[in-house]
Amino acid sequence: MEEKVGFRKGLSAAIVLGLYSGFMLAVAIAMVLGNDGLMTAAFLWGLTIVLCALILTPILAFGRKRGLPETDATVKMLREGLSEFNEGIGGWRALSHVRGEGMGASVSLSHASNPLTIIEKALQLTADCKLIFRFPKNDPSLRDRTLPILEEKVGASRIQRRTKSLTVVPEVIIDRSVIITRMMMLCPPLMVAGSIAFYSVSPDQPFLTILGALAGAILGMMIITNKGR
Repeated sequence: MEEKVGFRKGLSAAIVLGLYSGFMLAVAIAMVLGNDGLMTAAFLWGLTIVLCALILTPILAFGRKRGLPETDATVKMLREGLSEFNEGIGGWRALSHVRGEGMGASVSLSHASNPLTIIEKALQLTADCKLIFRFPKNDPSLRDRTLPILEEKVGASRIQRRTKSLTVVPEVIIDRSVIITRMMMLCPPLMVAGSIAFYSVSPDQPFLTILGALAGAILGMMIITNKGR
């Protein structure tokens, strides 16, 4: 069952987004209207916070909680799952070759007689955790043989390449909460930049200010929905 964010955290996130986007809107209005627009800017800032709290809270509250599992639990699960490949003292052992590292786990392939089988099994056990495969110094070709296998199984975009290691990062799931958060964080500054840029061209035509804000919003949506994110 999917764990939800909850009303309290959803409300807190919505208020923060309202503060940020409302501030950007207030800055744009204040720069365009000058001192005469300070009251309007302050009013719209407060209005934006209220609207975000009312509209975004239900959406964010029912979003999926994100985060990585506990590293200790991941390491324990990996060691138990890979224990069938133990080769005894002096060989590969899950207890000594599987460790926690940062926000994920690392699997050293030194002394392993069947490293490709260990890699395949480790990938099956950890789909939502960063997994680092470290290769032995005495077999530099193992990394090159492993890379196309990983690319086929998880995709090239999820692999971080190092000279002596390959890291598989969790798949980024983009849901509506993520899209809303990115939109509220990215679009307002782009809209402000666009409106100011268009306004500087011809201050006497407010239509250009609106057009600049619209252009900034479109650019922000194009960045957010870009498949190469």
